[in-house]
Amino acid sequence: MPGKTALLLAKQWPEPASTAAGRRTLDILDLLAEAGYRIEIASPAQPTPFQASTGYGEHQIAVNDDRFDAWVRALDPALVIYDRFVMEEQFGWRVHAQCPHAVTLLDTSDFHSLREARHQALKSGQPLDLFHPIAEREVAAMARCDLAVMISQVEVELLKQHFALPDWQLYYLPFLVRELPDMNSLPGFDARRHLVMIGGFKHAPNRDATNWFAEAIWPRLHPLLPGVECHVYGAYSDHAMHRLTNPKTGLRIYGRADDALTTLARYRLNLAPLRFGAGQKGKILDGWLSGTPTVTTPVGAESMAGEGDWGYPLSDDADQFAQTTARLYQDKTAWLRVRDAGCRALADNFCYTQHAAAFIERLENITANLQEHRKRNIWGRILRRTEHRAEEFMSRWIEAKNKAAGT
Repeated sequence: MPGKTALLLAKQWPEPASTAAGRRTLDILDLLAEAGYRIEIASPAQPTPFQASTGYGEHQIAVNDDRFDAWVRALDPALVIYDRFVMEEQFGWRVHAQCPHAVTLLDTSDFHSLREARHQALKSGQPLDLFHPIAEREVAAMARCDLAVMISQVEVELLKQHFALPDWQLYYLPFLVRELPDMNSLPGFDARRHLVMIGGFKHAPNRDATNWFAEAIWPRLHPLLPGVECHVYGAYSDHAMHRLTNPKTGLRIYGRADDALTTLARYRLNLAPLRFGAGQKGKILDGWLSGTPTVTTPVGAESMAGEGDWGYPLSDDADQFAQTTARLYQDKTAWLRVRDAGCRALADNFCYTQHAAAFIERLENITANLQEHRKRNIWGRILRRTEHRAEEFMSRWIEAKNKAAGT
């Protein structure tokens, strides 16, 4: 293992303080570094002041640019990770041509097409339709890779049952918690006040949750908790979000939280009124890590803990959500029960030691048996031969057009 290089091809530079996806990416990179990989990150995105200072190699690359070919061939990675299916579409054919022996992973962070299908169903009022063009692209990218790393066991089962992906091509890896919090060292019920929501506003489920809360839940909840405010924190807040601020009722929209756990630990309850989405929810994990009980919906709870493991009935009804929040805010015994349920979920489902070694072992097994592993993947080979060729020709056409234009 020592001396092997792992290359992350990232759509955006990881921002663990802004997005759960950014944290998830660094979980994987840190795990690989501890296993002996040299880590390199490359992205076509512009750097941001909020990206992580990882200490890993960082490289600016471009889409539709054949300079990437010579660069990645010289780097000669043993492992290539695509952090979105669009990165596999854009760079997968180049990696396969230049580094045919590199093991390839698609880390979806969440199943994007499931999130999109739920969003469309919410907007249209129509039944959930999983089989749409984004799903075709995302599942095709999974099939072309040696392994799809999924953050949700629910999504693993969905891919097996509805999209016929084989079990051996899917791997469940949740958020990784290295140290469980000591609840005795965190503020208790009486030391906390007010309600909090947190989540970056570039993420459509968070924007919808904030709007739904402001329009449907807060008018029902505020009268039940006189004098209690709700403070909403989110990276990349904008005018559309800030307009929801209402000082008279105590609903206040803030920007980025400097430190999510320190911020959450000041509040009595963490709210996650998600109506659509996918994957695991960083905002709920942060609630548990900061000892802040979280009230959420069935979509929010999915892949985090079982339906009966929250200490209250899950609901996506605005009245029920408000009633549950008011009761937990006022009832110390119920509050402690929900906080302790979060502690158990952390210990049972997210411990680093439960998952780290098994993930590295899976990678080593694929690496050692790569030829046989790929022989089984007939659909991946077919898609590389057909769909990837179409993406290659489109990319080369754009590249030639840019060169002709002098760009």
